[in-house]
Amino acid sequence: MKVKVRYYASFRDVTGKQEEWLDVPEGTTVQGIREHVRGLYESIARREQVLVAVNGAFPALDRVIEEGDDVAFFPPVSGG
Repeated sequence: MKVKVRYYASFRDVTGKQEEWLDVPEGTTVQGIREHVRGLYESIARREQVLVAVNGAFPALDRVIEEGDDVAFFPPVSGG
């Protein structure tokens, strides 16, 4: 199935993309798509923390991604 993936902040710089469509197998979880993207982009793979939102919320890692979901990747935010 095809899933739209969006990249924010430094992940946009790393990928050189604002968004892309990825083919993932039916039944892919949030954890699975996170690992898939880490396999595509070494700079994201090196990050210990990678936040993944689905349809504007931060779901559990075992949530199954469905066709039409909007998946977004964010680096952790820090500040003071």
